[in-house]
Amino acid sequence: MTSARSEPSTGGRPSITERLLFAVPVALVYGILLYCLIWLPREPTLPFIAGLVFLPMAIASVVTILIDPRGEGSIRRHIRIGWICITALILLTMVLFREAGICVAMASPFFYGGSALGSWLSCLSLRKLRSRSVVSCIAILPLAGFPVDAIAPAPQHEAEVRTVMDIDAPPAEVWKNTVKIPRIMAAERKWTFSHNILGVPQPVDARLQGQGVGAVRHLRWTRGVTFEEIVTDWQKNRSLAWRFSFGPRSIPDSVEGHIEVDSAYLKLLGGDYRLVPLAKGKTRLTLTTRYRIATPINAYCDVWGHVFLIDFHRAVLTVIKQRSEATSPDHKGEL
Repeated sequence: MTSARSEPSTGGRPSITERLLFAVPVALVYGILLYCLIWLPREPTLPFIAGLVFLPMAIASVVTILIDPRGEGSIRRHIRIGWICITALILLTMVLFREAGICVAMASPFFYGGSALGSWLSCLSLRKLRSRSVVSCIAILPLAGFPVDAIAPAPQHEAEVRTVMDIDAPPAEVWKNTVKIPRIMAAERKWTFSHNILGVPQPVDARLQGQGVGAVRHLRWTRGVTFEEIVTDWQKNRSLAWRFSFGPRSIPDSVEGHIEVDSAYLKLLGGDYRLVPLAKGKTRLTLTTRYRIATPINAYCDVWGHVFLIDFHRAVLTVIKQRSEATSPDHKGEL
């Protein structure tokens, strides 16, 4: 007698294992094709609807209809299988297309949520409506997503991230270590989620060309990232402000192929350092970065913007703090 768990052939029907071995590779191939169609082209706008919501729904729909064309299986099981496919797809894009950790982290909640929704809708359609045509429509949703993305509202939202650090050194010493930042050594780097887990590039140095308003700070980050800060306010030992300037190759495609930091949907506007003298020869140093986003998911992007910028701020301010305190005459005296 054959075990019921193996789902023996009924009228020639393959077992669940056989269907899985066929359905999962087919769904992954379909997912890669959709990825190439939706995400590889460098468009002026990001395909939020087609690429973040409809793509995982389509993959889950394909694997569901191939595994369980009658909708007889558990919805929970189909959701888990869809998540397995999505995980495999993410890993494949990281290997084949060098997808960056920042994009994977930002897209994953949408991918897994969209996959679960696709599995649920597909099972419901097969079970209640007895219709495969509805499931087939879900499978081709990403193609319909392009015009939806074109008309989706993308209101502009401006925000800033401000980080404060108290330094045991006078403003003159802090200023010296702020306007110019020689090469940052590995031992000086602070552990952060963005840099050490997601692999976001880390600051290397900041070289100053000129002085006063109009001077240029040339910044280098790891993985070949380079850009400039054009000084718009210069008050020695008190404040330094700038606007960002990015070139066409400031961020290599190997670092981030999808997110443009000077585009219609994301623009880094500027930033500043503020130095406030405190009692006992100390200084309060504040770093602020301002940006503008215009997407259908501004609130979600804003959360990630704060995560990345807070990590960057803390990394840079820690280096300034360590160097200022190490070279401060008062601090040396205490040692």
